[in-house]
Formats: sequence, C-alpha cells, structure tokens
Amino acid sequence: MVTDSPAREVLENGLVVVASRRPDAPLVATTLLYRVGSLHETAGKTGLAHLMEHMMFRGTSSHPQGEIDAATGRLGGINNALTTTDYTAFYFVLPAEHWRVPLEIEADRMEHCTIEPDSFATEKRVALEERKMFDDEPETKLEEAIDELALTVHPDRYPVVGRREDLARLTLADLRAFYSDHYGPDNAILVVAGDIDQDRVLAEAGRLFGGLAPASPPQARTTVEPPQTSPRHVTVRNGSGTPQSVLAYRIPSATHRDSATLEVLASILAAGRGSRLYRRFVDGERTANEISATHMLQCEPGLFYLSATLHPGTDPGSFDAAVLEILRDLASASMPEAELERAKNQIRIDWALGRETCLGLAGALAFWETLGCWELEEAHDRSVLETTGEDLATVVGRYFDPEKRSSAWLVS
Repeated sequence: MVTDSPAREVLENGLVVVASRRPDAPLVATTLLYRVGSLHETAGKTGLAHLMEHMMFRGTSSHPQGEIDAATGRLGGINNALTTTDYTAFYFVLPAEHWRVPLEIEADRMEHCTIEPDSFATEKRVALEERKMFDDEPETKLEEAIDELALTVHPDRYPVVGRREDLARLTLADLRAFYSDHYGPDNAILVVAGDIDQDRVLAEAGRLFGGLAPASPPQARTTVEPPQTSPRHVTVRNGSGTPQSVLAYRIPSATHRDSATLEVLASILAAGRGSRLYRRFVDGERTANEISATHMLQCEPGLFYLSATLHPGTDPGSFDAAVLEILRDLASASMPEAELERAKNQIRIDWALGRETCLGLAGALAFWETLGCWELEEAHDRSVLETTGEDLATVVGRYFDPEKRSSAWLVS
C-alpha cells in the first residue's frame, strides 16, 4: 500500500478534516465519525445513539429517504454506518472521481436530518425489533450480562442498541435534543482516503462544512467505577446445550502507557493456533472449539475479555480455573522470545489487513483522531513492537488480579 502522509486541518467551527492520498487504488473512502455513542447516553435513555444512526438514513429535504442509497448505487459504490460505545461512523466507498458526493451528503444531513413523527415511530419500531432479536441470542445475553456485572456505574455497561424499556420510552423530543447536542462539526471527524488530491479535499470540506454552526455538545461526564474488591459471577441459562464462559478484567484507556502491552497479551493468549488458550483448550484438552482474548481500545477505561465456546458437557468453571493458572504463569515465568515474536507478527498481520483497503485506512485514521490525533497510532504501534516479556509480566500482575475478575457462564 502506497500512501502519502495524511494532511490534517481543523475548521473554525471545530470539524477535524483528514485527507490521505493512496494513489495505488482508483477508489475513495469517506468516513464521517461523530464522537457520540452509548458512552454519552444517560440512565433511562439508552439506545439514542444507535437510533440516531438509523434516522440519519432518513435523509433531508435535499436527499429524501432512499436517495442516499440510490445515488450511491448509481455510482457503483457502497455506504453504511455503525455505532459503538465511543462513536457513530458513517462511511462511503466510491470510484475516486466521485469523491465530492459523500461530502455533499454528509454536510447536508449534519444540519438538516429529517426527524419527523412518522419516521421516528418507524425507526423506533425497527430498533425495538432489533432489541428483540438480540434478546433471543444467547451470546448477546452473555455479553450484556458480563458488562453489567463488571461495570456498576459506567455507561459502558449499557448495550449499544439500548435497553428495551428505555427504547419504549424514548420520545421525538429526546431524539431531536440528542441530534442537536451531538451532531455538529465540533463533535465530528471527516476522513477522506484514496486516489485524491489532498489540498482539493481540504478546500472542498471547508466550503461545504465551514459554514455549519457548532453543536456544543454537553461537557463529558467523568464516571469512575468504584474499586472491585472480590470476584463477581453470573450464570445465564439458554437451554442450547453449548456452554460458554467469559472472564472480564478492568483495563485502562487506549492512550494509557499499558495499552500496547495489553494488545500483545491478547495476541499471546488467543491469536492463532500457537496461542496459549488455543493450545490448551482446543488442541490439548479438546474442551473448546472457539477461544478469544479481546483488548478493547476505547476512549475511557474498559474491559479485557477472555472467552471460550465449550463442548457440550464441559464445566465452564474448568475454563475459568485454567485461565487463572495461565495468567499466574504469565505473571511469574519468563516469556520465551519466540512466543513473543510470534504474537507481534500476528499483530503486524492484523495491522496490514486492517489498512489494506481505503476504507480500513480511513477508519483507522478517524478512530485515532477520536483519541487525540492520528499520529498516536504510530506511537502505539512502536510501543507494541518494543514490548518485552518483563512488560507483559508487570501488566498481568497489575490488572489481572483473580480477586478482581468478573465471570459469566452460559449454560443449558
């Protein structure tokens, strides 16, 4: 992949614009990311960010419902969106000559999104149906159970799609206020990546977005989880006969100095057939068919997950006990250099695959801008490659105290 160094500009109204030239692909990917997700919701009003994602596709008077998708299709492109705990992102991929089209659409719906009673009622029903679908998925029940168990006050305990009772109570006024508060240029990051002229992109972004008024989002809350002093556990029953287990430990935010080491730890534990969990549970004991270790890069302190889908009849408690043993070994024994290098190579592969496309590049730049600036990724990557066995032992000892774990089991 050949890319030029990204060009970055902040408009007077606060919009961050990043343009990255990749001349080897005749495409352009545009990502408009709003710094608003379930993290920014309040108790009793969960699901607003996800519902607002739906509403943005209702369009505007200039781009009425269906026209955004139709225009994208006529040009041979794709578009979609996603909502997370930290942000909501809207993206397009088009032939490079049509790079202006997404900018025009996004500038329009940043200020003129149609939020009317009929469309609100329809999208609310869709969100409730989605909530019902998740309620019927055992894996989702387990994921939501562990978040609510491990976090007692922090908004990350809320499901991104929202709680059913909250969705049912949301009003048109709630959604309009949420849009007004959060969907403005001062709360957004625009990234355009592909076969582009960076100066022309910056100039056009200034022309289209520069006149939009800031949203002035509410000041971010500082919610600190009280210390966890003992293990927590919950059992979820589903009747499927396929047991699962997930362990969660609290970890710091993505910009913390230990974040890179935690990424290496996740690779040591569960990346590929050579990882410790795979060798123990899939190839060795043959008690699991899927394992994972997930280090979430987030704006605020979050959770590190260790999970397994077990063979029928396997006691989830045996997985938990074995994981504690593996973590104790990592905290006390020296790390073989070959194992450490394998883990770093797995991460290098993930980096390359994640940025193989213009869309992956745009998404990565936008994500790191939410944390401060895209250059932070370079510092993070260097720290990953400089991680030592001693660093890993220190971090395991610091965050993976068995007395501070939360566990959830899915049983029949």
